[in-house]
Amino acid sequence: MMSLRNILAVSAIWLATSAMALAGDSASGSITFKTGKGAVKYGWLVRGPDEMDPSKTVLRIYLSSVDIGAKIKACKALSCADNAMHDGAMVDFSDARHLAYAVRLNGELLQYSGGTDGEPFTLTTSEPNHLVGKLHIDDTAADGAKVDATFDLTLLNTFTTVR
Repeated sequence: MMSLRNILAVSAIWLATSAMALAGDSASGSITFKTGKGAVKYGWLVRGPDEMDPSKTVLRIYLSSVDIGAKIKACKALSCADNAMHDGAMVDFSDARHLAYAVRLNGELLQYSGGTDGEPFTLTTSEPNHLVGKLHIDDTAADGAKVDATFDLTLLNTFTTVR
């Protein structure tokens, strides 16, 4: 029979592992827009319908200064996960020519959204449920945002609807 000490130890390990899974995989970097700046400390990867063409799917990367993993995991629609982001960036990844991204900083007081293509991504792993690499978006010449991040992300959630 397991002692109470062993049961508590196993429970603590399980809780720590579960919390780490929700806290995001590995991400670091910075996000800037105008006077706002955010440090990337967490990252998550989700799959959902492309908002421009719902018959297609995209992988969306969330990069944040705060842990929103539990909120993203609990969501039933892509828009719910988007609404969890208050300080960070959301960037779509797919084979589409136009990839949407949005930056929200200072509790959403500063916002910027734009488009890019696959060029800002330098991936060392590109699997259906796992992306590893770097991201560099620089729209500062157009008074836009700048996102620099490295990440190692596995799929956290799959959404079938945008709303």
